[in-house]
Amino acid sequence: MIQWSRPLKGEIMEIKSAQTGSSLIVNLENISDKNAVLDTIQGCADGSCTCSTDEYQKVELMQIVPGEDSIQLNIEVKAGEVIDPNCISECLAPHLEA
Repeated sequence: MIQWSRPLKGEIMEIKSAQTGSSLIVNLENISDKNAVLDTIQGCADGSCTCSTDEYQKVELMQIVPGEDSIQLNIEVKAGEVIDPNCISECLAPHLEA
């Protein structure tokens, strides 16, 4: 299992992830602009990701579970693939600047 947690620079949002086998769970907490984050994530889930990474191509299936000020991503990773959690924060960072 890979566990990772990284607060974004200058932001209160936290990204925590854990991968076990082909299942990756990502928790985004304390989100200031949830709609922007959801739009970005939905684009990646639909295969039209605007991020500067190809990590989204490793996703087999993604379930997006929004909360009040959080979002949980339940991701099934393609066989033999591992998603770099740094790419998740880099992808979301431009949408979280105050």
